[in-house]
Amino acid sequence: MSNIQKQSKRARILFQLFFVLTPVLVCYFWLTIDTPYDYLTNTGIIQTSFDDLHNITQVPLTLTTRLIATLVSLIYCSIIMYALTKLIKLFRNYENNNIFTLENATIYQKLGYSIFYWVGGSMIYQAIMTLVLSFNNPPGQRMIAFSFVGVDFITIIMGLVVLIISWVMKEAYILADEQNLTI
Repeated sequence: MSNIQKQSKRARILFQLFFVLTPVLVCYFWLTIDTPYDYLTNTGIIQTSFDDLHNITQVPLTLTTRLIATLVSLIYCSIIMYALTKLIKLFRNYENNNIFTLENATIYQKLGYSIFYWVGGSMIYQAIMTLVLSFNNPPGQRMIAFSFVGVDFITIIMGLVVLIISWVMKEAYILADEQNLTI
């Protein structure tokens, strides 16, 4: 087994682990935040995208609010899970020594699009989540917030780079295929 195959297998296993852990950790986060069982944020392992939860909501989170927040977060995380399935497939191909294929170029294209979905989903997620978390506030103190920060712009640029790479890989595959057919 070549070094590429070994490293690809390790990367595939890592992405499979992330695929399993992502929904579990999202559920754990929302069901335990601001409780004695909130080990992840209390220890600083993760930080919320909401600077201070208490600036958004003035009342403790109810079970209903937690469940709705969990559901909204899982929907948003489906974008990550989609990208992880593509990465798992890509590294499985690399593991099987299928490196320069049209399928891999298509996977790169789908990964590029998933980066755009991530940025768009981020703006929608932020708006819905602030609404969900502030819903129990008194009337007039509920909020909805949209945001587009510098890291979102950089993420869009990265998505463009991945799409360009996929396009170059497709063109290279077509040229190589034509060359193989030339006698």
